[in-house]
Amino acid sequence: MFIKVKFLKSHPDFGYFAGDTGLISPKAAEKLLQGGYIMIIPEAEIYTAPIPPAKVNPLPEDMPGRDRLFDAGFVTIEEIKEAGDSLLDAGISNNILKKVTAYLKDK
Repeated sequence: MFIKVKFLKSHPDFGYFAGDTGLISPKAAEKLLQGGYIMIIPEAEIYTAPIPPAKVNPLPEDMPGRDRLFDAGFVTIEEIKEAGDSLLDAGISNNILKKVTAYLKDK
């Protein structure tokens, strides 16, 4: 996590000069702020590491318990069919299992 700041004067531990903007850690920002070296840019957001892309759920949109099945590791209808009643072991409720079973009869 980093904070965007503007340097008011240079500091020997940083490669920034007066007027430069940069990203620094909150711990370093606290010390530099107290010494009058920086000002925090108020409209700046706190930067973190890039967020990895979300996993795309390939299961059909109309499948009962779609998200729960995907979270349990199922990505194809064939895997769900093979699992059968063992879906209960993956945390699927009896109610969802009945709906999934009915749904799969049409597939």
